[in-house]
Amino acid sequence: IKRRQNKYKTQLMFLPTIISITCLFGGLFADALPSEGRKHNFLRNGKLPIPTRDSTHVITVTVEEDHTLLGGFERPKFIEREFTVFDPAHKRKGNAKRPLVLAYHGVMSDSETMRELTQFDREAKDRGWVAAYPQGEWKFSEKMTNWNGAGCCSQGQDDIAFTKDMIDYIVKHFNVDENEVYVTGVSNGGFMVYKLLCEMGDRENGKPWISAASVHSGLLGAWQADFSSCSISTDTSLVHFHGLADPVVNITGKPEGKQELLPFAPVTNAEWKSVNASIDYVAEAMCGSNAITSTSNPTESTTCHQMCDGKVEYCLVEELQHMWSGCSDESLHMYDPNHATNVDATKYFADSFARHSSKKESELVKQ
Repeated sequence: IKRRQNKYKTQLMFLPTIISITCLFGGLFADALPSEGRKHNFLRNGKLPIPTRDSTHVITVTVEEDHTLLGGFERPKFIEREFTVFDPAHKRKGNAKRPLVLAYHGVMSDSETMRELTQFDREAKDRGWVAAYPQGEWKFSEKMTNWNGAGCCSQGQDDIAFTKDMIDYIVKHFNVDENEVYVTGVSNGGFMVYKLLCEMGDRENGKPWISAASVHSGLLGAWQADFSSCSISTDTSLVHFHGLADPVVNITGKPEGKQELLPFAPVTNAEWKSVNASIDYVAEAMCGSNAITSTSNPTESTTCHQMCDGKVEYCLVEELQHMWSGCSDESLHMYDPNHATNVDATKYFADSFARHSSKKESELVKQ
């Protein structure tokens, strides 16, 4: 896997067109993290030692792709894929298994940038979780990273198989509870999260692969406007954040057959549901109703609506463009005018994951 060490901050003042397409897709211009990871083989036996200090691991797995899902794309049957794992110093009581959060970056971004943008390491450290940052494919028009999300942005790889292999690896080697896997994503990564909710299904034990999910600036979409493969478990939860001023993934969605702002041929025939339609679809699948049961205002610029007795929630942020709410990167504040007072989406998502967990954090984390 090739890594881009420069995040092109200097282009902010020179390339406004690229800014609207790239910087907005998941914070491309954040500083890269140090190359501190260690490679691991997917076939390695046994668990890693219980950590006494924070550690980061860059891991490559060999994925067997299901080519019936890829629309005839010519690819080898076995593909190497990469992800980064942050393993904080042990905070669990005894040998309690830990929850896992997976964070999917946007198109034209990467796992390191997602890590810097969202700061889920902080939540993992505070809560005794493991955080992982999967890397999308590096080939999209031969120069961009992407996920094969629900209607965005490429159909050329089996990211469902990759996600399952990644989870299995982390469960095996990092003392993670397979029934406490949380996923989050921004932009194209958000589309990917919706696809995971739709298509991951249940494990052999009858529990869903995904126990809780969050989406930022993504939508529920489908290739060729076909939602027949979307089957959402009733044993999961979702919280969705979206900026009301988002010019890239607008809250109104994308009509079938229209490219709108995105100059990417693969999404031309895809359909993106609006924010309301995306949430309604999930709520009706989870509890049979799209009725709003409560409304709250975490800040003056953020309004959140709860459905299905809180299992489904969506928050709309005034003036926020295609950017992570509460992002601390000063170079990106132009896309979040209220960044100083806006909700920290990372903490909000983590609180939601913990709230819908089958385990109480006070029972697991050393005080």
